[in-house]
Amino acid sequence: MPVELALEFFASLESLPELAAGFESLRRSGQLERAAGEAEVFSGREALDAVEADWRAIEREGALSTPFQSFAVAAASLPAHLAHGHEPQIITVRENSETRAILPLVMTPMAGARVLRFFGDPLIQYGDAVLSRAGTDAHLVTALNAAATLGADAALFRKVRSDAKLASVLSRRANVSRVEEAPFVDLRRDVSLPSRDARELRRYRRRLGEHGEVKLHITRGSDALSCVQTALELKRNWLAAKGFASSVIGDEAWESVLTSLVTGHANLLACARLEAGGRLAAIEVAITHGKRWHAFLGAIDPAFAKCGPGQVQMADTIAHARANGFAAYDLLAPADAFKRVIATGAISVRDHALPFSLQGQLAARALRFAPQAKSLLGRLPAPLRSAAKSLLRLH
Repeated sequence: MPVELALEFFASLESLPELAAGFESLRRSGQLERAAGEAEVFSGREALDAVEADWRAIEREGALSTPFQSFAVAAASLPAHLAHGHEPQIITVRENSETRAILPLVMTPMAGARVLRFFGDPLIQYGDAVLSRAGTDAHLVTALNAAATLGADAALFRKVRSDAKLASVLSRRANVSRVEEAPFVDLRRDVSLPSRDARELRRYRRRLGEHGEVKLHITRGSDALSCVQTALELKRNWLAAKGFASSVIGDEAWESVLTSLVTGHANLLACARLEAGGRLAAIEVAITHGKRWHAFLGAIDPAFAKCGPGQVQMADTIAHARANGFAAYDLLAPADAFKRVIATGAISVRDHALPFSLQGQLAARALRFAPQAKSLLGRLPAPLRSAAKSLLRLH
């Protein structure tokens, strides 16, 4: 089996001449882009402090695309990056003495290459630049040109929404390594579930009701800390039982980011806890931003697994969000069958790889193979699977 998998992997890679040609094409396309402003790079653990004032000023404009680009999330993520040996590389672009764009990145090792990734990755569920109201694509081009000078082999821009600030520039300059969908519920519309799914939800609710009163509790700030800790524990146990791995869940440094967002930034994170007869049945940890509720992490108590607690919790949380003035309930990527049933729409989310060297081009092509590699690795014996995941950093 390992030999067959290795042959399948190498068969998927393209020839070196094609890789070099692809890199040259990307280099020429970058030269044709119009740039604006002057770039400055801040490196190391002090980089975030150096850009804080400008970053927060752009936030006050209401210009952030998602909560994952907030300074609060970046500040909470810094200790985790440093714990993993990631080096902050934050690029600012100024014009007429005003900061127009901030591209927050970290330099990380990946499969033998030096790769730039979004600040906050892998925790953040949407990646983007921080662009002021006066910022343009030309300012983002300047930021990307500066990124190419930092000594990285490639930049991996994960989970970029099709409406992100960076989306149009990356679509012209970078390879797409993965495409997913992020479903959402438009809470301004009064849309009912299909009759079959509505019946199923009522059946689940009756089953939960056999254990006692079914009730949803919403908490924030320090009141939500124990709820978030319980959600993380349940998710860790579920991953272990399924034999899955996560870059965030089970990683002490990244889990600490979530708990710090609860205690240090009370208005950013919320916890929805569904109880049946006073016992925990399901939990959702959400990150809120303006009028959008982002369903970040969900977990259930296995004792209630046959009662559909996750579906009931989501239905009740959607009702809570609608009643409290939220405009959208974002289910995040990837889409699954249940998400598609309850969603009223979806937006595409892409991983982009931008190579800066031949080695980076190889890494970019390998990233396109990553989803298939995960499937293949799942067929390996457990010891080999763990070793391969560690080597390729696919978990």
